[in-house]
Amino acid sequence: MPKRSSRAVPKKADLDLTPPEEIRARRIRWLAFLSVLAICTLGAGIYFGAPPVGREIKAWQSRRLAREAFALIDQQKWSEANAKTRDAVLLRPTEPEAWRAAGRLASRISQWPTALDWWKKVDEAGRLTLEDRRDYIAAALTASEVTLAAKQVQVLMAQSAPEAIDLMWAGQLASRQNDPVLAIDYAERVLADERAKAYEIASAATLVLSLTSPYSQRYAEAWKRIEDVARDPKNPASLGALVLLANEQALPPMSAIGRNTSLSIESTPAPSQTSAAPPSVAGGVDAGPMLQHPTPATQSGDTVTLNLAPISPSSPSGRAMSLTEVANALENHPDARPYHKLLAFEVRVRQDPALTDQYVADAVERFGNGDDETLAALGGWLNKIGRPAKTLEVLPQAHAVQRQDLFLLYINALAALQRWSEVKDLLMSEHSVVDPMLQHMYLAVAQAHLGAATGAINEWQRALEVADTPEKALALAKYAEQSSVNDIADAAYSITIKIVPKNRGAYDGRLRLAMQAGHTSQAQSIAAKIAQLWPDDAEARNQDAYLQLLLGASDDAAKAAERDAQLLVAKEPRNWQARATLGLACLRLGRNKEALAAIREPRVTGVEPPGPLAVRAAILAANGYEDGARNDARIVNAKPLLPEERTLIAPLLVERKE
Repeated sequence: MPKRSSRAVPKKADLDLTPPEEIRARRIRWLAFLSVLAICTLGAGIYFGAPPVGREIKAWQSRRLAREAFALIDQQKWSEANAKTRDAVLLRPTEPEAWRAAGRLASRISQWPTALDWWKKVDEAGRLTLEDRRDYIAAALTASEVTLAAKQVQVLMAQSAPEAIDLMWAGQLASRQNDPVLAIDYAERVLADERAKAYEIASAATLVLSLTSPYSQRYAEAWKRIEDVARDPKNPASLGALVLLANEQALPPMSAIGRNTSLSIESTPAPSQTSAAPPSVAGGVDAGPMLQHPTPATQSGDTVTLNLAPISPSSPSGRAMSLTEVANALENHPDARPYHKLLAFEVRVRQDPALTDQYVADAVERFGNGDDETLAALGGWLNKIGRPAKTLEVLPQAHAVQRQDLFLLYINALAALQRWSEVKDLLMSEHSVVDPMLQHMYLAVAQAHLGAATGAINEWQRALEVADTPEKALALAKYAEQSSVNDIADAAYSITIKIVPKNRGAYDGRLRLAMQAGHTSQAQSIAAKIAQLWPDDAEARNQDAYLQLLLGASDDAAKAAERDAQLLVAKEPRNWQARATLGLACLRLGRNKEALAAIREPRVTGVEPPGPLAVRAAILAANGYEDGARNDARIVNAKPLLPEERTLIAPLLVERKE
C-alpha cells in the first residue's frame, strides 16, 4: 500500500479545525451579498422598467374602455358611452383608440366641431378605419372643411369596390363642390346598387331632389323612392322619410308644360332628416340632432338645381302620398315618438287651419300629462304653431325651472307673448337653471326689448366672458349674429379661433361679418388667413384673389389670380365667383375681350351672387355693351355690395344726357 504524503495531513487537519460557527457566518455573509445584489438589480429594473410597464398597462386599460364605449355607442346608450370615453381619454390622453371612441361618440350625437378635432388627431396617428373616415367626412362637411372631406372621399373611392355609402359621400362632396352633374351620377349609382341600405337609398333620393328641378323625370323618380320608403313602416328609414314629407322640405313633382332639356338654376330647399337629441357630451352646450345611422347629412340653404332630362308626357308627377296619409303614417308608426305624433297634428293643422283649436286641444289632452321628454316636444310644438300661451298652461313655471330645456321653452313662450319683464326677472332669479352663457345671452335680448341699451351691452359682454369653450363661443357668435349684434358675434368668433386656431366655421363667420359691413380690407385679410391655413381650398384662394383685385392688386397678383381662376372655372364651369375673379383679373390687365369671354357663360338666371353680377356689368360696359350693362347695374344696385363693387357700377348708374 503506497505511503501517504506527509505534507497532506496538516491541510486536512486545518479544515477540520474550522469552527462550525465560522462556516455558517461565511455562508450568511455570502447569502447577504447575493441578496443585496439581487435587490439592487431588481430595484434598478423596477426604476427603469416600471414607467414603460405602467404606460402599457394604462394603454391596455384605455383601449379596453374604448372598446366598451364603441359597444355602448352602437346601442345608443349615450350617457354610459360618454362616461367610458371620458375615462379612456383621462387614463391615457395619448391613446389613439380613446381618440377614436371620442370622435365616434361626438359624431353620433352631432357635436361636429368636437368630432372634427378628434378625427384630425386620429388621422395624424394613422389609425382611421373606413367607418371613421365616413364620420370624418360628415364632420368636415358640416364645418365647411371641403378639402379635408375630399381627402377622405378619395381614400374611400380608392377601394376596389366602393360601398354604396361611400358613393353617397362622394355625391355629397360633389354637390358641395358645385358639380351637380357628378353629384347626381353618384346618387343614381347608389339608387341602382343592390347592396344599398335603406338609409343610403333615402339619402341618395333626397340628394337628387335637392339637385334637380321638380319638373324633371329624375326628380319625380326620386320623389317616388322617398314615398315608397315612407309607406313601409318596417323600413328603418321610413320615419325620416315621413318627416321630410310632413315638413314639406321639398316640393312635390310638377307637371311639365313642355319638353325642356336646358340647364336651369333654381332655388330649392334641401331636405333633411330630423331625430331626437341624446344627452350632450360633457363639456358641450347641447347636442344637435342625433345621427341614428352613418348616412350623409344633407345640405341646408339654397342649392343649385339642374334639369338634366326631357320630361315625357307620361312621366309620373304630383304627390302620390297625400299629406293626410303622411299624418296617419306618422301617428301610427311603430317607432314614432311624441315629436312625430305632434308633427302629424301639425300636418293636419296646415291642411285644415279652421280646426286648429280642436287639434291643439287634442294634443294637450293626449300629451299634457306626459314625461319631461313629452312635455318638451309638446311645448316646442305649441310655440312653433303660435300658441305660446298654451305652452305656459301645460308647462307650469315650477316644473319648467327644474330642467334647462323646459326652462328655455318657457322663456321662449314668454318672449313670444312680449312679456319681457317676466323674462328678465325669471332669468335673473335664483331659479334659473340655464348655462350662465345662455343666461346672459337671453338677458341681453330681454334688456334690448325693454329699452335698456346699456344693460343689453353689459349682458353681451358677460356672455363673452363666460364663453370658455369653442362650442359655447360658436353658439354665442351665431345667436349674436342672428340678433344683428355683429361686434359681439365677431368677438365670439375670435374667441373660438383663439381656443381652436383652425376652426373654419369661426373664420367663415368673421369673413361673412366683414363682407356684410362692407369692410373689404378686413375681409381680404381674413380671406388671406383662410387661404394660408387651408392652402388646398381653391374656393378660399379664389375669394382672397377676388378681394385683392377689388382693392387694386398689382399686375403680378392679377396674373396669378387669372391663372388660378382659369383652373377653377375649368373644373367648375357654373362657379360665378370664379368667373368674376377671372373676368376682373383680365379687366385689370386691360384685356377686355378676354374678360368678356370669362362672363359670357353660363346664362344669368337671377340667383347669382350680386358681386359677380356687378363685375359682369362693368365688363359689358368696357366692351361697348352699354345698354345691357346699365340694365344689369340698375338691377344689382338694389342688392348688398361691397363699396368697391359699387364703384365698378357707379358710372353706369349716372343718367345719360340726350
